[in-house]
Amino acid sequence: MMSSDALSALVANIFNPKVAAPDHPETGKCVGFLIGVTIKGARYYFRHGDISLQAGGTLPPNRDIVFFIGSNSKVFTATLLPLAASQAVNPVTGDTSVDSLLPGNVTFSQPDGQVLLWHLATHSAGLPDPVCGYRPHFGDYPFSSLTKFLDTFQPPYAPGQWWEYSNPGFALLGDVLSHAYMTASQSADWDSTYQQWPALIRQQLTEPLGMQSTQVDYSTVASRVAQGYNYTDHGGTPAYTPIDPPKWGLQSAALAAGALSSTLDDMLTFLEAQIDPSSVADTALGDAIAATQQPWPASNSLSMGLGWQLSNDYLDKNGALPGYNSYMAFDPGAKIGVFVLGNTNGDAAGAGVDSGGRTLLGKIRGTVAAPSKFPKPGTAPTCPG
Repeated sequence: MMSSDALSALVANIFNPKVAAPDHPETGKCVGFLIGVTIKGARYYFRHGDISLQAGGTLPPNRDIVFFIGSNSKVFTATLLPLAASQAVNPVTGDTSVDSLLPGNVTFSQPDGQVLLWHLATHSAGLPDPVCGYRPHFGDYPFSSLTKFLDTFQPPYAPGQWWEYSNPGFALLGDVLSHAYMTASQSADWDSTYQQWPALIRQQLTEPLGMQSTQVDYSTVASRVAQGYNYTDHGGTPAYTPIDPPKWGLQSAALAAGALSSTLDDMLTFLEAQIDPSSVADTALGDAIAATQQPWPASNSLSMGLGWQLSNDYLDKNGALPGYNSYMAFDPGAKIGVFVLGNTNGDAAGAGVDSGGRTLLGKIRGTVAAPSKFPKPGTAPTCPG
């Protein structure tokens, strides 16, 4: 196993060139990085560049600094799908239709084939990338906007054959799974049964795994939140601008697409559960975690598990929000996991976070971590005009 000194030098060699000082912004670089690594159960934490707290004050240990993981939240959402077989009031599966879980007053146009839950969890439902409509943001997206989107959107191709990244797909997945966990009855409208995703993530995932600093409502850990920056270049004048943390409305219809915050310590706990699902004390949860790592269905050629992207003997996911980019990956055979947080968004900063994480995983395991290859449609779906 790589020594701690060798690992520290490797991390520095990869990430120091990706750092720019707050007062000397550079395209494609971050103000600072937090990096966590687990190798056969041994954990390592690193900080490079400038990391500070949004509220000011003294930094806690690297492992305890809170940040926003963006679309990495989608893996948590996807885990609720196989877990529903044993934990939901309505035990849905990947082959359950989305239609069967919608309120009575909502229509979903599907002219070329019925959209199933596994389509949402693998980005193959034929839905567009951005959240569409009024207030197109994760934290303040009204269910009325979701209703209008579903009523007016026309999928450009049949579900299940092409991969197109979709935030509204995962927002919808979280909403309808929330409903299935709460009741087997159809609701007349988007009632409170569709708004339980934050509670379900806590009850079904983070509490059983002991992830005490992973949440949607981060008010209790606000003093530990890392400052985020946006890179801009207006008229040839680049700048890193400090930004406020995101504000989440707990009744938003899009939280499941990217609303979690966490720490390196918690995310390494999550990755260790992925590396060895049989080690999870909650057997049903361990089985669900294992299920997310397999192609669904087994015959799909999408390079996707449920939420996870599949590549050469490793799985990964990334996330981005204003001020934050993050990346996580693990190799279950080598028992290696990495999590990278860059406290900067905009320009190509996120690409540097992803490539740095893949390079780090590849160097530790001794095999290049190649990006996943997805079958893309000839025409990408777009929001209704």
